[in-house]
Amino acid sequence: MRHFKSIAAILMGLAPFFAANAHAQIAGSNSVGISPFANYQDSFERLAKAADRASFDAEMARLVELIGTDQSTAIEQLLWYSTKHDQHEKTPALVGGVIKIIGASNEAMIRALVPHLDNVDSELRGRAARWLVGCEDHSAVRPPDFSIYRAIIEEDIRANREPQITLVRHMFQSDAAAALLTMVRACQLRDPADIKPILWAEHTVADLLWKRRNGFVGPKDTSQEAVAELETLSRHSLWWVRLFAAEVIRNIPELATPGMKERLQSDENGAVREAATRKQD
Repeated sequence: MRHFKSIAAILMGLAPFFAANAHAQIAGSNSVGISPFANYQDSFERLAKAADRASFDAEMARLVELIGTDQSTAIEQLLWYSTKHDQHEKTPALVGGVIKIIGASNEAMIRALVPHLDNVDSELRGRAARWLVGCEDHSAVRPPDFSIYRAIIEEDIRANREPQITLVRHMFQSDAAAALLTMVRACQLRDPADIKPILWAEHTVADLLWKRRNGFVGPKDTSQEAVAELETLSRHSLWWVRLFAAEVIRNIPELATPGMKERLQSDENGAVREAATRKQD
């Protein structure tokens, strides 16, 4: 028994290593970091320790002067501070207060945070992803707003650069259907023969999920059409189309054909492999 407990302890200890290795396979050589700037971090600390409103307002005024028009650096430094002071009860209010005072728009937040989906620090990556979700305007009655992500990816496409793979993965984890439609537009597919099969497949899967949510079919019912469309997408030449199939069957495994999951788990693209291997939400 002790032997098995020792093995379990070793595996638990290696978990961060495996997570970091999986991220490295996806991010490649694009990993980034944040160097904490003492002037920003000291200012945040003084704000957190302010004894009264007057001292808080005075320090906030000094911080606004320090930031000037460089909101991107301020957001990065705030990301670092909030991650390293996660247990401090005043941190959430401080973060919200600073973002409000400097007038950071959703676009400014997103453009500052997206590079840190490739951060070498897993805690910073995770917090950046959570802050991004907060900028996506999620609602029960409409898809999230990926318009800024689309603009970023379009900039890469026009410059003949590969889109940031961790950004694409983030979108598909946030909302696979919205991500697929965003990628169709951002990657500027022109030929209807390329676009229509992707749109029809997404519509077919969405139709089944709508019928499930509204009680027209059982919560675990499938459709031959949806399964067939996912099988086709899982073999598509574009990796982000295969990523859609991987995300769908990860959460709805009954829509997978025999061998589909295993095939996606050995896909040539790291994001597809990771999605096919990750546990159900």
